[in-house]
Amino acid sequence: MEEALDRYEAALEPERRLVTGDRVLARLLAPDCESDLFARWFLRAGAHGVYLSRHEGWWLLDESRGSRPAETGRPGEAPGADTVAMLLESVHAAADWWQGRYGERPDVEALLATPPPAAAEFYVRLRENVVRGPAPYCGAAVDYEVARVLVTAGPALLENCRRVFGRDSGCCGFLAALIGRQGDQLGLRRRRLGSCLTGRPDALGRMTAVGKTALACSAEFLTECWDLARADLEAGGKAR
Repeated sequence: MEEALDRYEAALEPERRLVTGDRVLARLLAPDCESDLFARWFLRAGAHGVYLSRHEGWWLLDESRGSRPAETGRPGEAPGADTVAMLLESVHAAADWWQGRYGERPDVEALLATPPPAAAEFYVRLRENVVRGPAPYCGAAVDYEVARVLVTAGPALLENCRRVFGRDSGCCGFLAALIGRQGDQLGLRRRRLGSCLTGRPDALGRMTAVGKTALACSAEFLTECWDLARADLEAGGKAR
């Protein structure tokens, strides 16, 4: 199992470096990222994350609610109302922060009603196609790569969230819980990935392709939310 995992990790490492070195992610993680731009990105990512929260894999917080057969690569049931409520709470808290700072409150309901970015739609189709396709175990690669991005970039992202909104702000609760849970489950996800690779001669190529696609979705989602945030600032007369 370890040999197959090592080959998978080696194949994915160049793509991971591209994601962590992406200009948007680097800016989001920078300690001098502009507060208003970060806040508008946070609003966009959170609002569109509500759409993603209804699908397995990205925002999954609690794997203890049940499990599906290991063959599917789907580690738990879809997130429930509590997860969506936590995310919505952070979005509304960010809107409250914006109102307190600038005197106007972003229209959260309008953001929630906005069609999700293309990367979010593509990610959902990826999950559906993998699970319903000839190699559903490749869903383990999606779960592992997305979790790994969150664990790698999460601490700096959370620190910026606390810097911008304040450490006692309700904005950061969902993000902190998400990063913590993904960190706790990363080893399990890696072992599941190894189990899916074991005994399947054709699995490595399939897993590698799906993992790379999941990484591309992650990076593009961040970028699309960033571009939308900049457009929101320009529309509100607060462009950088």
